[in-house]
Amino acid sequence: MSFKIPSQLSEDQIESDVASYLGYITPFWSKRFRLISVNEASSGADKLFNRFVPIYLQFKVSQGLDPKASILGQLLNKPLAKIISYRKSNGLAGDPILYFQLRRQAKTATELQHNLLARMHKPPHQYGLYIAPLTLDLAEYEKLMNQEPRWWHRMWRPFDNQDAEIADSIQAKKIFLGSNPFLRHHISIPAHTDVDTHNHHYSFSKNGSELAWHGGEVLRSDFRLSTMLSSIYEHFETNRENGIRLLPFINYTQNLALEGSPAFDQEDQLRERAQIDYIQNFTRFLKYEHGISLMFLVDTNR
Repeated sequence: MSFKIPSQLSEDQIESDVASYLGYITPFWSKRFRLISVNEASSGADKLFNRFVPIYLQFKVSQGLDPKASILGQLLNKPLAKIISYRKSNGLAGDPILYFQLRRQAKTATELQHNLLARMHKPPHQYGLYIAPLTLDLAEYEKLMNQEPRWWHRMWRPFDNQDAEIADSIQAKKIFLGSNPFLRHHISIPAHTDVDTHNHHYSFSKNGSELAWHGGEVLRSDFRLSTMLSSIYEHFETNRENGIRLLPFINYTQNLALEGSPAFDQEDQLRERAQIDYIQNFTRFLKYEHGISLMFLVDTNR
C-alpha cells in the first residue's frame, strides 16, 4: 500500500448524494419539521420559512494515509507525515488515517472559506460544518446510499409525521437519525477556530471519532453526521428560543458584509416573498462565491 491513498469520490458527488439523501428522509408530507436545501426550494417555500436553523455545509473529499508506510515514503511526503506522527504521539487510531486540507482562498474572496464557516458557526442557533465521507471506496459509498428495503421504511425517514407523544417523538427521531447507516458514514466537523492560511488539515479515523486539528489540537467526541443532526434536531425541537426567524437572519447575513453579497431593500421588510427571494439569492451567492451550501432545518408551525 502506498503512503497516500486517494479517494474514488468527488466533492460534487458527495454534495449531491448527501443533499439527495437528506431530501429522502425529510419527504414533502412531513407535517412540521423539514430539512431543505434553500436554493432548491419551490415557489411555495413561503410556507416553510418560519423558525429555522441555518446549517452551512462545506463538503470535502476524505483522502487516506497509510500509518505503516515506509520511512522513505514519509520523508518524501513530509507535511502529510506530520499528520501520522502527531496522531501516533497522541494515541489516535486510524488505519487508514483519513484527512482533508482546508480550501485555498479564492482569488475573488476577501477571507479564507474556513474563517467564514467558523464565523457562521454559532450553536444552537446556526452551524458551520465540514461534511466528509468515512470511506475512500466508491462501491462502499454507493452501497450505503442504497439501503433496500429499509430505504423506504419510516425508520430511515425520521421527519415523517407519526402519531406519538411529543417526548416519544423526539426520542424516536433521535434514534432514527442516530442509527441511519448513510449518515453514520459521514463525519461532520464544526469549523472551530480561525486560521491565517489554508495549510491546515483535519484528520480522523474511519469510525468518525479521534479527530485531530493540525494546528495542534485533539478533539475527542462522536463527530458522525448522524450524531450531529440528532443533536441539532433535539435542541431545535425542545427549545423554541433556538434557531432564527426571517428578518433577524436577513440582518445577520447583511452584517457579514461579504463582498458581492446581494442587497436587501429595507422597504421590503414586511413582504415575506421578498424576504424569501433574498434568502435564496444569498444562498446561491454563498455557494458560487464561497463554495458553502446552506440547508435549513425548518419548523413550519405558525
